[in-house]
Amino acid sequence: MVSTVSVVFKPESRSISSDIDRIYTIDSQEKSQIETLIGKLAERFITVESEETALACEIAATHLPEGLLSILKVIASGDIRSSYLLIRGFEIDDNAIGGSPAHWDQPWQDRPYLREELFQVLLSSAIGGVFGWRTQENGRFLRHIVPIEAVKDEQLGGSSATTLMWHTEEAFHLGRADFFTLMCYRNREQAVTNIACVDDLNLAENTWRTLRQPRFTILPDKSHTPVENTSEQWKLNAEAFNTIQKMMNNPQPIPLIYGRNDMPLMQADQAFVSALDGDDQAAAALAEFHDALDRAAIHLQMQPGDILLLDNLRVAHGRSIYQPDYGPKHRWLRRVNIANGRRVNFGLRDSQKIRVML
Repeated sequence: MVSTVSVVFKPESRSISSDIDRIYTIDSQEKSQIETLIGKLAERFITVESEETALACEIAATHLPEGLLSILKVIASGDIRSSYLLIRGFEIDDNAIGGSPAHWDQPWQDRPYLREELFQVLLSSAIGGVFGWRTQENGRFLRHIVPIEAVKDEQLGGSSATTLMWHTEEAFHLGRADFFTLMCYRNREQAVTNIACVDDLNLAENTWRTLRQPRFTILPDKSHTPVENTSEQWKLNAEAFNTIQKMMNNPQPIPLIYGRNDMPLMQADQAFVSALDGDDQAAAALAEFHDALDRAAIHLQMQPGDILLLDNLRVAHGRSIYQPDYGPKHRWLRRVNIANGRRVNFGLRDSQKIRVML
């Protein structure tokens, strides 16, 4: 379980009671406001997987309850040292949403959990624009994270028999999300989500300097490969994976820590990162980096209805080993990528669909 304090947010002072641990609990009045917004969106759209729905959610997000919207906007602005925000109080009808999917490869519309999907996109849209990856479920905005027995030992969201190592989402790509949200539909196995913020890393000065130098490479993870994107919902476009293949064949040296000294950013992917060949100092710094993430870890057990907002440029995350039964009530999360500086990565986006990254 997480040991944390409640959010105490004062718009006039733009302050939060804790720089690290945060929970925002939605009260009854806020629930009513949110349900009204969701209801209006559900009258217009049968799926969240369209640019029209995403834009409508961005507009509707401006009408979220003032206290919740204020803290989301301050986090989005970058004016504070953000790490995570756990939003609680949204209730899920366990029977109404149906069984947990057996696989991520699900239909994109006419689903019994549209209400929950709209809630997640609505909150995510207060931070920025939601987007998907052409090389990850063909650009789907809301990914299903469920245990899949065939990949239980892999470094993939569907694994369970191995610890999901430290990573930031799409650490290998310049167009990676600024933020992302995870929403819990079910977690009866009590799987633990691990997070660690760059601010909390206790490292020697020379290690910091080494990590700030382009002496490392990060390869694309397996979720962006054709074999992990074969679907009954669409025909796989092999050309979409050309950029990924180039990154695999010729990874470019990068730093793992970058940005301002007073508010550093990081990119991490423990399973797919390496120091450059023959660079023993960088290899040692990399090992220290991962050890520091372990020491700084905060452990969360998400509950149904929880939404976890993570700053993808400042927080690495992972997951504990857990034992699913691969049944109709197994662990079920959804993930949404968020970009709040779209012009910065505009050139990396699909020319046909602005909300799909190449």
